[in-house]
Amino acid sequence: MDLSRHENVEKDFNALKRFAAPQFSLEAWERLFSLKGLKETPGIDSFPGFGSAKVYKGRVVPLKENVGKSKGYRVIFEFQNEQRCRVLVFSRHGIYHDEQDLINLVKLRLKD
Repeated sequence: MDLSRHENVEKDFNALKRFAAPQFSLEAWERLFSLKGLKETPGIDSFPGFGSAKVYKGRVVPLKENVGKSKGYRVIFEFQNEQRCRVLVFSRHGIYHDEQDLINLVKLRLKD
């Protein structure tokens, strides 16, 4: 599986700088996803409302922190084809104001 990141994911890391290891947590999730794929990776659901784009949301366990997935990170990614995925947004609850802000951000990044 070929995983790439949207160029603005680096900006997402800047917003998460007060947390212990956001980049390390995403890299660990990417390795797991590359091995297991869409169907076998736990915590992934379809994210409806994006037309023909296959957009999914997943939970990422925050490494080096003593919290569970529910207090962890969210990864939003686009399944481009059987072998290609692109991470669109990497965030955490509280970074965006509400779910609509997150949806608007995903729509904006899908255009790029």
